[in-house]
Amino acid sequence: MSDFVLGGVAGSLAEMVVLPSLVVRTRLMVQGADATSRQYSSFGHAMRSIAVEEGVGSFYKGAGANLAFTPLARGLFVLGLESSKATFGTGTPLADFATGMTAQLLSSIAYVPRDVIVERTAIDGQLKTQVGSTSSSLAALRTVLAHEGWMGFYRAYWPHQLVWVPFNGLFFTFLGQCRSAEEGLGIQPDGYLVGVGNTFVAAAAAALCTNPIDVIKTRMQVAGANPAVFSYAGPLDCLKQLIRNEGASALFAGLVGRIMYVAPNFALFLPTYDLLKRLYAAES
Repeated sequence: MSDFVLGGVAGSLAEMVVLPSLVVRTRLMVQGADATSRQYSSFGHAMRSIAVEEGVGSFYKGAGANLAFTPLARGLFVLGLESSKATFGTGTPLADFATGMTAQLLSSIAYVPRDVIVERTAIDGQLKTQVGSTSSSLAALRTVLAHEGWMGFYRAYWPHQLVWVPFNGLFFTFLGQCRSAEEGLGIQPDGYLVGVGNTFVAAAAAALCTNPIDVIKTRMQVAGANPAVFSYAGPLDCLKQLIRNEGASALFAGLVGRIMYVAPNFALFLPTYDLLKRLYAAES
C-alpha cells in the first residue's frame, strides 16, 4: 500500500510540473488536421502564443483531471512496476521491457480517461469550432459524458496501449542499459541526481521512438471535439489520411513538446518515488 501512495504522490507532482508541455505537445500534434485552427511554428512559438493570447492559466485547464486521476494512475503504475520486478527480476533487456509493459497496462485504467479529459482541455481555444465546452476539466468531463457517453472516456484505448506499452518497455530497457554502463564505469547509479539524468535520457529516447503512434493516438482521443475534422475510422485510417494530407513528416509533429513533457516527467517521478520509498523504509 505504501508503494501505491508514494507513487501517486511522486507522479502527481511530476505531472503538474510538466502540464504546460503536455498542452503544447497536444496542440502541435493536432493542428495539421484543421487549417482553420490556430497554427504554431514550433514549441517555443506555441508557448509564447498561448501565454500572450490566452493567459498562463490556459496551460493548467486540465489540472483538475490531473489531480483526480494521476494519483490512481501512478499508484497503479508503481504497483505494476514492483510486482513485475518481483516476478521477472531486473537487469536484462527482456525483464526491463516486461516491467514497463506491466506498469503501463495496469496504470492505463486511470490514465486513458485522464488523457482524454486533459487533451480536450488542451485544445480548447485552438479549434475554430468544437462540440461543447472544454474550458476546464469539469466542463470537458460533462461534454464527453453528454455527447459520447461513458465509453468516450476510453476513446482510442488500444492506440493508447500501442503508444505507452512500447514506450514504457523501451524506457525501462534504456534505463537498465544506462545503469549497467555506469556500473561498468564505477559510477553509483542509485544517487538521486544520477537517477534524474538517467531517466531523462531514457525517457527522451523512448519518446522519440514512439512519437508517430502518439500523433495518431492523440488525434483519435480528441476526435470527439470535432468529428468532422477528425473523421477517422480507426488508427490505420488516421495514418493514411495523415500521410496523404500532410506528409510523413507530420508523424513527428510535436516531438519537442513530447520530449519536454515525458522526459522531465519521468526524471522527476521515478527518482522522487525511489527517494520517498527509501525515506519511508528508514522511518518504518
